[in-house]
Amino acid sequence: MKASIVERNPQSWLGYHLQGPWQETVPRGFNQLKSWVSEHKVEGEWLAIYYGNPQELPPEELRVETVITAPEEMIPAAGDDIEKGLLPGGRYFHARVEVLNNDFFSAWRSLFDSLNALGGWQVDNRPCFEHYLSDGSDSGDWLVDMYIPVRAAD
Repeated sequence: MKASIVERNPQSWLGYHLQGPWQETVPRGFNQLKSWVSEHKVEGEWLAIYYGNPQELPPEELRVETVITAPEEMIPAAGDDIEKGLLPGGRYFHARVEVLNNDFFSAWRSLFDSLNALGGWQVDNRPCFEHYLSDGSDSGDWLVDMYIPVRAAD
């Protein structure tokens, strides 16, 4: 896995905030988003923004935002159930990953292991996120950019 530290600008988005086990909430959120995007003809990058550590929190306390990037000036129409938000900018540990058989947890574990082996960096309090480069919802195989927020180690 080739990984590196990258700098990202803040990115505005439209999407859905869900709470519960990620294996349930992420597909449900993207199904909602897919329907909304189809109806409104919006184009952008598809992201999942994760809050919480699955090794520390029970599944029902994990949170995710399933979103599509959108211009900052784009405002949802009155009555739309979609939310608007901002993905924080800053430094991230990044890798492009092939996820096979929907095994996102192994891919994340490998990325965190790579970050720990690198040294000199620690996880920041901003959320981790995925940028989907392919749709593996039928095959289970995905091409994904994964990002862990980092800051220089104390």
